[in-house]
Amino acid sequence: MLKEASKQLLLAAALTLCACSGENPDKAAAETLVAEAATALDRGDYAQAEALLDSLSATYPKQIEAGRAALGLRPRVMERKTEQEIADLQVELLAASAYVDSVRGLFNAVPASDDVFEPYMIHKDVPANWRDRNTAVARLSPSGEFYVISSLAGNTTRHTALQLSARGLSATSGSVKNDPEDRLSRESLRFPAAAADTLGSLAMAIDGSAATLTFVGGKKSPTAQLSAKEVHALADTYRLSRAMVTIAAGNRRLEQLKAKLQLARDQAARTNE
Repeated sequence: MLKEASKQLLLAAALTLCACSGENPDKAAAETLVAEAATALDRGDYAQAEALLDSLSATYPKQIEAGRAALGLRPRVMERKTEQEIADLQVELLAASAYVDSVRGLFNAVPASDDVFEPYMIHKDVPANWRDRNTAVARLSPSGEFYVISSLAGNTTRHTALQLSARGLSATSGSVKNDPEDRLSRESLRFPAAAADTLGSLAMAIDGSAATLTFVGGKKSPTAQLSAKEVHALADTYRLSRAMVTIAAGNRRLEQLKAKLQLARDQAARTNE
């Protein structure tokens, strides 16, 4: 918030400049932009204040006195704008954290072991025998990455993608490599977030309905039916992933904003010395 003394000095300077601006239209226009920016800052319209100061710099670069007044105002605009961004982001992070806490109980955590390369979380609605069925299930990595594992009997189709369909809607995953050297009794592929996000998005859109899963990209296109509960597991997993990713990205952004705020405060302190 502007210190009262600084505000009075700024307004006094603007009035003084305006009083003698009749001989120079550019000077008067530049001074008006500074005064309007100060007013915008006072009413909390930080984007407008910033835009006015940018306009001053671009349109009237030769107006030295107005430019100096703007230099004193810019750190305050940055400070107030950054404070608002931090407050908004903290609200978003609180909401995402509350959601994560509310749904964690719906998932089982599977630790790393000799059989499990990376620990993961999986929805409790996923059937325990899913590996013996033609299906696809979603998982979450410790960092919140959403990915899908397919399971298809036989070793002849060589599918490379998955398609999910219901309610007249459909989505196809990105393609992944199906290694012909893999001679397991079942085809099983890992679709990372970049390939599987389309499936998660559609699962949210059709949540509550059963769906048809098609194994595509190979010699055949076999299908399997996913129950409404299985679709819900996909949707819930994708929602949790999005919340966890939001929190991780938000925390990184929060640290950047705090550094930006400190910079603005340091600059403001120097201009008031």
